[in-house]
Amino acid sequence: MNITSDLIIVNKPVGQVFDFLTDFNNFEKLMPEQVVKWESTKVSGRFTIKDLAEIGMKIESVEHHKSILLSSDGKVPFDFKFKINLEKKEEEQTAVHIEFDGKMSAMIAMMAKRPLTNLVNHMIDKIRHH
Repeated sequence: MNITSDLIIVNKPVGQVFDFLTDFNNFEKLMPEQVVKWESTKVSGRFTIKDLAEIGMKIESVEHHKSILLSSDGKVPFDFKFKINLEKKEEEQTAVHIEFDGKMSAMIAMMAKRPLTNLVNHMIDKIRHH
């Protein structure tokens, strides 16, 4: 299943946005209130989505000032990747969008599509306002 967020403009330089998003500790600030039991380091984290599942994620790779690739880590209900794309627009503006790719059965996809879409949209909105 693939989900892509809207493209947003952040009124910050690309380097500042990139530095914020390459520290996984900052991702707690991007999560909705249903995310509890947050534990993280600079490169990975684990959290629980209330009444659903425990999720582990890690920063798999980065392309300096262009993208951050996050992937599932440890025991998770399904394998997934989040790719956060950055593009310098002006000196103080950065375009950002998120792509989610999850490998799951059709049954899980049917149940997970709406919450995952909401998560991606919530994260992109929090990036815009952070």
